[in-house]
Amino acid sequence: MPHDAVHTTAATLASSRALLGIVARSLAPALTEVTVPQFRVLVVLSQSGPLRMGDLAERIGIHPSTLTRTVERLEHGGWIVRTPVPDNRREVRSSLTEAGQALVATVTERRVAMIAEVLEGMTTDERAALGTGMEAFARAAGEPQPQDLLELGM
Repeated sequence: MPHDAVHTTAATLASSRALLGIVARSLAPALTEVTVPQFRVLVVLSQSGPLRMGDLAERIGIHPSTLTRTVERLEHGGWIVRTPVPDNRREVRSSLTEAGQALVATVTERRVAMIAEVLEGMTTDERAALGTGMEAFARAAGEPQPQDLLELGM
């Protein structure tokens, strides 16, 4: 591996640890309320809006029966609500309650604030270079698979 690739790999690994630390710290208070897999369900619903159980299970990458148990716990906790689909009473859609929306928003706001605090310690040129580099990395890496994110609550 060329020297520049070794250096870039090491820098990327260090950055990924730093970002993972921010994710963990931003999520930690929410974990007193829900589990990481449950939080992942809330995040997916916050991004997509109401979903049928099969569609939600597919997006999260878990078996529908596992999702049913998770959704039941979230509904019992007041984080989501399940409603029958008007045209098909056998189908049910899950959506966030205000409490569910607030929990996801709180974690997201905390994460944004933590990242902003780090960025404030950088120069304008460093922030610009980081933005360009992160965009390029995201394009090259592509979207992660649902099962890759499930354990991290993302």
